[in-house]
Amino acid sequence: MHPDDRLISEREFEEVWGVYLMPSGDLFQFDDIRNQPRKHVWTIVDSGDDADGNWYALPGFHVVNKLGDVMTRKPWSGATPDAIYFLDDFVHEPDA
Repeated sequence: MHPDDRLISEREFEEVWGVYLMPSGDLFQFDDIRNQPRKHVWTIVDSGDDADGNWYALPGFHVVNKLGDVMTRKPWSGATPDAIYFLDDFVHEPDA
């Protein structure tokens, strides 16, 4: 489990929520999903912190640090926490 238990793990997000992307494997852009049910849309964001290379999925439409969107087969609710979308678990070397 991720140290922040208020987040859904990357694996749980994919398996339980039924994440899907564009047929090309790319993230959706707003024009692709603007007319989809909003409770199936999650915005993928960069944390904005260089020390944290993780990406997160936030239920609904967001614009800050947005990388794109994904859809889920299962709708989210008001109590649904954010999810880890990409866990950067690589060791970061300090700049030389």
